[in-house]
Amino acid sequence: MLFEEITEKDFDFITEVYNYYILNSTCIYFTIPLSVDDVKSIIPFNHPTYKTYVAKINNETIGFCYFNRFQKRQAFDISVEIAIYIAPAHTKKGYGQKMLSFLEILIQKNNFQNIVATVNSTNNESVKLFKRNHYKCVGKFNNIAKKFDQKLTLLFYQKELHLKNVFRLQCR
Repeated sequence: MLFEEITEKDFDFITEVYNYYILNSTCIYFTIPLSVDDVKSIIPFNHPTYKTYVAKINNETIGFCYFNRFQKRQAFDISVEIAIYIAPAHTKKGYGQKMLSFLEILIQKNNFQNIVATVNSTNNESVKLFKRNHYKCVGKFNNIAKKFDQKLTLLFYQKELHLKNVFRLQCR
């Protein structure tokens, strides 16, 4: 799998994937499709610290992932929030694991200390991915949103990074 930092030309693909999940799942809490400009306001683009990458297999873009500011208050600058999106034709092939591992290495190299992921409780594949990678469920907002006439529960997963984790990743 090859990762490339996004460019302007990637936004049509990113918007298409994002809108697919808006219209067909509860993993994204928007209910109306977004424009390219809307997506540009959500994910990091041309930012010196926070980054978005497309993932490619055999020169085909199959997904995107990013790490972004967790909160817009300076005390939270030690933490990032991550997101991983895979085009529907490429799910359940282990690509989420590769994308998560890639993000974790970058995040650690940038000296962040915490990774946060917000996941809908019915997104079983994401829940399993984060648990398998030693993220702890540290929060749960029951019935916090409604989409497709269904109440949604939002889970907060956190992984605290320590120097020993950086060493272990470099030695693999």
